[in-house]
Amino acid sequence: MALDLRGLDPRKRIASLFLTPHCDMSCRFCASETDFAVMSFDEAASLLSALKGRVESVVLGGGEPFLWPNDLEKLTCFAADLGFQVQVCTNGVNLPVGFEKIQSISRYILPLESLDPSLHDGLRWLRGGGHHGLILDRIRTLVQAKRELTLSTVVTCENLPGLQDMAEWLVAEGLSGLNLHAWHLYRFLSVGRGGAPNGQELAVDRDQYQSACRALKAAGLPFTIYQRDDMQRASTVEFFWFEKGRLRMGIDLARDLVEPGQT
Repeated sequence: MALDLRGLDPRKRIASLFLTPHCDMSCRFCASETDFAVMSFDEAASLLSALKGRVESVVLGGGEPFLWPNDLEKLTCFAADLGFQVQVCTNGVNLPVGFEKIQSISRYILPLESLDPSLHDGLRWLRGGGHHGLILDRIRTLVQAKRELTLSTVVTCENLPGLQDMAEWLVAEGLSGLNLHAWHLYRFLSVGRGGAPNGQELAVDRDQYQSACRALKAAGLPFTIYQRDDMQRASTVEFFWFEKGRLRMGIDLARDLVEPGQT
């Protein structure tokens, strides 16, 4: 399969692949859409091969990548053999037994929305509940295996006041062995399957969000904080998915979002 990546911005060093739209959670802030296709293994492998030498790292996501029916671990091995740093962005629900021992995965990206279980679980709805406790268990497993991980938080008006407490908790956990590569703070956007219907309810003032991020960055924390105002226009990350048999990129989405009369 020949793929045309001539439109790829050379500043993009991370490629994020949307493998499947399917997910087993119903997060109130979810920015993912449902109208893209499930990638075949051959499509994903062809895309990775085309990206070799163009980007340094790949993020396998969705939807939920561990629901992808085409052998995720095999794909991580394929990507690692090409020389990529392989990250998997997952809600943590369907991780296989021994997930912490999969050497082809360089780093897991796990979500944590709040230290308050009820607030976290209220934002990240899982049938039967208990997602907060599950994530803490996944983190403990990775700590015991001495594996590096990244945490992500979608900042809404509900969890914004608790960011400082989360930072202090992460520092304390780091002293206890947590190998935290980075903490990504995503500003809630009223887009996608969850975000669009909950836009008014969860909207966060941009100035307040940016002020909180600046304060955390200035605190000299022992890990990197990434302020993600709008991932649809990320400067270092390009997004890839298949739609109606055609490879789409984030540049296509940005072009689609341009208002009439703009260039």
